[in-house]
Amino acid sequence: MGIPLKDASEQVGVTRQTLMKAIKNGRISAEKTPNGEWRIEPVELFRVWPAVKGVQHPLHVELTAGDTPGAPSVGGEIVDALKAQIDLLKSQLDDVRSDREDLRNDRNHWRQIAQRSLLTDQRPTSERSHHDASQSPEAVPIAEPIVPTQVQTDGGFWSRLFGRSDQQGML
Repeated sequence: MGIPLKDASEQVGVTRQTLMKAIKNGRISAEKTPNGEWRIEPVELFRVWPAVKGVQHPLHVELTAGDTPGAPSVGGEIVDALKAQIDLLKSQLDDVRSDREDLRNDRNHWRQIAQRSLLTDQRPTSERSHHDASQSPEAVPIAEPIVPTQVQTDGGFWSRLFGRSDQQGML
């Protein structure tokens, strides 16, 4: 028999609601006991989520007035680790900013290309007519669209079905 949902949630560090969603979505399998309690096999639980080593609490550093950042103490080790994380985050932020700038440059480049292709000939008509017809797309005559004519039917569906026309009259 597996472990109860409450114990499973504590072992992997997720909420019971998250486990229930995973069970309902089929991401993880579980059994429901006759009394309505869900039980999950540990193998199945740890297949989806890694086990946490203990209860995760927020980091609380107790510094005294004599502690200084960077001093060789337990607090100093934590400060050094945090400084390393800050440096890593700053480098990641710089990478994101440079990627964003590259994307903006690409967008502006493609926008200019699109605008150039949409530009029309702004010269007066007299200057355009002197231009060689093979070089100017405006000199090519544009065919007018063909409007389909409507087919006139003799009466409605039933009249056509029974072979009656409007002149014979309806009963």
